[in-house]
Amino acid sequence: MKEYKIIKPKSIWSYKDKTFEDLFNKYASQGWHVISVGYGQTGNIAKAVLERDKNR
Repeated sequence: MKEYKIIKPKSIWSYKDKTFEDLFNKYASQGWHVISVGYGQTGNIAKAVLERDKNR
């Protein structure tokens, strides 16, 4: 069985690519995989969907 997590910044203006890279690496160490990334009108990452095995 899978579980999912959505990461959304509080403000799209405050999150840079490096910030998301750090977040992705943090969640990857917990077994999460990025399966989808959504971008806002400004081209910045607006949200990301993560997935991992629930019974790991």
